[in-house]
Amino acid sequence: MTVKEPVTLEVVQRHLRGEICLGAHPVGPDGECRWIGWEADSSTMLRPILSAAKSMFPEKAMLVHSTGGRSFHVKVFFNRPIRAEDAYALAKKVAESVEGVEFYPKQAKVGEGFGNFMRIPLGRHGKTGEKGALIQPKSLSEIVPCPPPDWCTPIFKFFAMECAYRVNEIRRRKGALAETGLHCCLYFDGTVGYCSENLCPIMQRGSASV
Repeated sequence: MTVKEPVTLEVVQRHLRGEICLGAHPVGPDGECRWIGWEADSSTMLRPILSAAKSMFPEKAMLVHSTGGRSFHVKVFFNRPIRAEDAYALAKKVAESVEGVEFYPKQAKVGEGFGNFMRIPLGRHGKTGEKGALIQPKSLSEIVPCPPPDWCTPIFKFFAMECAYRVNEIRRRKGALAETGLHCCLYFDGTVGYCSENLCPIMQRGSASV
């Protein structure tokens, strides 16, 4: 059940004390996702899910935890939002290699409402009364979100390569100037800012003209 109330420190503390169990919706109100996930009904199912996920994503971006019941959750976190349809395609691709696994988001697009949610770690299971536990990593602070695959933003990638405001980032290294491999944007009066889809003022206007 989704309750439309603010997530406060007290709410999180109640979750950790086992008084309530919180879940998270992968698709936000803007139709974008920062993570995808899978649910394994047993440790036997968990192994092939991990194997399939690790073939596509770095292990440091992954979270594995038990729910306090018989199931396990695997999540992968991204360092920037991606479209819900891309998140759906990524999660489904991993799930196709494991029979019977549930994946999240379950919808490529959410209309009214929030779509399906997954339990967040360290909550108490309503049926067993047992608390879930972290399996990998041992601390949530160790998670390092990863970049999503390039094909998740094909329009922006093409546009950025042709954009007149995009410049290579230059820094001084060992006394000499060198390119960092990153890009900056000079759109606002020559002011330097990072070049990315979620920050691009031209893309946010829905225009790809330069």
